[in-house]
Formats: sequence, C-alpha cells, structure tokens
Amino acid sequence: MNPISRNLVTIYRTERLIARRRLAVVQRQTVLMVVAGIAAMAGLVLLNLSLFLALQAWMSAASSAAVLSAANLVLGGLLVLIARGSNVEEELAPAIEVRDMAIADIEAELDDMATEAREVVNAVKSIGSNPLGSLATLLVPILSALLKTRKDD
Repeated sequence: MNPISRNLVTIYRTERLIARRRLAVVQRQTVLMVVAGIAAMAGLVLLNLSLFLALQAWMSAASSAAVLSAANLVLGGLLVLIARGSNVEEELAPAIEVRDMAIADIEAELDDMATEAREVVNAVKSIGSNPLGSLATLLVPILSALLKTRKDD
C-alpha cells in the first residue's frame, strides 16, 4: 500500500471515529437530560407541594408560590449547566492529531511528486539543446521514482 492510499485510509478511519464519538456523546447527553428531567419533575412536584404547604404558614399563598417558582428556575438552570459540561474535544484530540498528521503526509508526498514531475519536464525540455547531458538528468528522477515505488511495495 503506497503512502498516499495509507494516509487516505487513516483519514477516513479517524473521521469515522470522530463522528462516532461525537454521536455517542450527544446520545449520552440526551439520555442523561431526559432521565434528569423526569427525576427532577417527579421530585420537584413533591418538593414544591411540601414547601408550598410549609411556606404558607409564614406568608401568603401567592408569595410562597413565587418563592418556589424562583427556586425551580435556578434548579433548572443548574441542571442545564451540568448537562452541557460534557466535552467531546478532549476525547477526540488523539484522533484529530492522527488525522492531521496523515493530511500533512499526503501534502508532503504530493509536493515530492510535483517536484519530480517538474524535474522530468525540465529534462525533457533540455534534450534538444544537450541530448547526452539531458539524458542523465531525465533518467535520475525516473529511476528514483521507480526505486521509491519498488521500496514502498
């Protein structure tokens, strides 16, 4: 397998891994949010009822309802902040690094191929003016490319 195809396979696999991990985190967050919501609602209903009855002894019904509503909003905000605390980027850092290295390797390989192609083109252009000298400059890039291909296999 040549370096370019190996790097393309690496990029494909790491992108798949990154997508799977992001999806897993989103699924986990969603399930936790739903379960937390159900538990919070059941507990909140009972807590609100008991606190309302307790507060009604010290203040009016409207005041005790307002105090409970404010407490419920604060609790809801805290639950949302906790649920948003999961961070997928820390888990994905190694996979992103491997993907970036594979992309850099492909870029380097393509740059090398472009340089070799330019050398061959320049050698072909100069054959007319200096046939014997140009033959050596034409054969060196071709032979190095063939040897490189043979070594990769």
